[in-house]
Amino acid sequence: MALQGFAKLGPSIFLYTPSEYKTGKLVVLCTWLGAADKHIDKYADIFRKVAPNSKILLLKSFVGSMISPYSKQEREMKPAEHVVYHVLDQCSGTTKPQILFHMMSNGGINSATNLLAILQRKLKKPLPLVGLICDSVPTGASYVKTCRAFMYSFPDSFPLNIVSTVCIHVLISLLYISIATGRYEAPEDYWRKSVLDDKLIDSKRIAYIASKSDKMIDWKDVSSHAELARKKGWVVKEFIFDDTPHCNHISKYEGLYVNTVADLWNGGKL
Repeated sequence: MALQGFAKLGPSIFLYTPSEYKTGKLVVLCTWLGAADKHIDKYADIFRKVAPNSKILLLKSFVGSMISPYSKQEREMKPAEHVVYHVLDQCSGTTKPQILFHMMSNGGINSATNLLAILQRKLKKPLPLVGLICDSVPTGASYVKTCRAFMYSFPDSFPLNIVSTVCIHVLISLLYISIATGRYEAPEDYWRKSVLDDKLIDSKRIAYIASKSDKMIDWKDVSSHAELARKKGWVVKEFIFDDTPHCNHISKYEGLYVNTVADLWNGGKL
């Protein structure tokens, strides 16, 4: 199923522009590892309704992109970078940008923080946002949690599950050896820090959505990050559900989900 109305800008970057686009409006939708188009479209539909005059910049996430060198990730992010620059350039003293980031799981937050870091280096200032949405993210750093996150996007049928499990453990082992020797920071630690970094983001409004039934992300990691945001002076909306699966909270709580998106987008009370 093709994404409705999206133009492909790169291997994992797509742009939707409504017929009645209004200057300065942009939603950056960063999806989870291996998300299918039919599932992504559900979230795109939310923004078509809540923000009908906004462009939607879609950043898909794949295992290959997450384990590739940062220099390659940065090159592949160029089309997204140019979309944001164009939106900002359209704004003047009387027109302020209205930009929202929606991050889903590890794949989404990886895409988002990569883009934010690139923009900060080029703009020399934080990106002005009306808010951020953290759906099933951020997680904490550990070998087991990282493996679990990667395995979620692979098939669980025999014998592919055996092959993918071996490959994932090899890759994650190499990553954690590099972390232990000080070559790299744990990705999860970097994501958790970056989302609240005022050098990257000019905003103090954030929403967290997670579930105790999530088999991939520990809801306590999400909740602890929400508490950290409060301590740093952010206005926080937090939902911890009991019965929804990973990145599928709209299956049971669509009304709450859509209202939260709308409140962030429109500057409503959280």
